[in-house]
Amino acid sequence: MIDPSFDTAPVTMTEYVTVEGLETKIDQLNNALASMTADRDFWRDRYNTRVGQIDNLQLYLKDNFDYIDENVVQELVDIFGLEITKDYEVTVTVEFSGTVSVPLNYDIDGLEDSLHASLEFSSYEDGEADFSDDRMTIDWSES
Repeated sequence: MIDPSFDTAPVTMTEYVTVEGLETKIDQLNNALASMTADRDFWRDRYNTRVGQIDNLQLYLKDNFDYIDENVVQELVDIFGLEITKDYEVTVTVEFSGTVSVPLNYDIDGLEDSLHASLEFSSYEDGEADFSDDRMTIDWSES
């Protein structure tokens, strides 16, 4: 660990007027640097280990949610600040019809570029959804 008694005062040339004095100070600084580097590496490894354990816990809870008491899962989620979610691929097909009035010279083939569909996701709990309407096709006939 970092030695709190380590002297961090600036080095002045008058203190180390001999080569041996300078070499001694350089050795002290190199030893201090090696110690601090070892401390940094130790704590970085501890941090990475803990993050890995939390990631494993989150994955375990997600994979075993159906087999663990829901209150226990909720307590662990609260203690560790986890967010446990499940993703589902969903396909929604919506068909609607209506009448569109356009000028007589309107290119009806361009209607697809003018109409836009919008979907909204709502839930009794927090949720997130992305929708795409890039598969829209329009069948038309004159009325």
